[in-house]
Amino acid sequence: MDTDENQSEVYRRWDDGFLVRQMKSEEVRQVIKWFESNGDGARSIDVEVAFDMRGDNDGFCIGELNGEMIASVVVTQLADDLKYASYLYIDERYRKMGFAGRMIAVAHDIIDRCNWIGIVGINSLDHAQSMFEKVGYKSAYKAIIYKGTVPADVDQEFGTDIRQVKLLIWAYCHVA
Repeated sequence: MDTDENQSEVYRRWDDGFLVRQMKSEEVRQVIKWFESNGDGARSIDVEVAFDMRGDNDGFCIGELNGEMIASVVVTQLADDLKYASYLYIDERYRKMGFAGRMIAVAHDIIDRCNWIGIVGINSLDHAQSMFEKVGYKSAYKAIIYKGTVPADVDQEFGTDIRQVKLLIWAYCHVA
């Protein structure tokens, strides 16, 4: 590991100008903006709470390409034998170029250097299913997300007030 000019630990560098480093506190807001723009604003604030609660920011990662922040991933421990990788984001201009795989590889490097053994979980939308399978994740379950309420006196003839929001969310597990 080395340190860049702003004193943020660099986890890994590539020859094409891409690097993954520790997230800084002022960058958490950008990660929140990314997730809010994807319609996931309710969950996005969790990253700020998690970042503030940690004594260090190890596992909170930013991907930069030639100095521009284009990616994120966060690895947090949920239980003694369970870690969760979340907030995986790649700027739309750089998708399908291998950066997500690099971010996941660095997340695994962070986990491995702690000599930790357990399960790493990650959620994914349906379109990213094959990417996670390529890097060794196995599908644990799929879920459909709904929004709305069902009144106590549901009228079976006219349906309910619930609408499907996202088609599928997959949960994946990887044994570290």
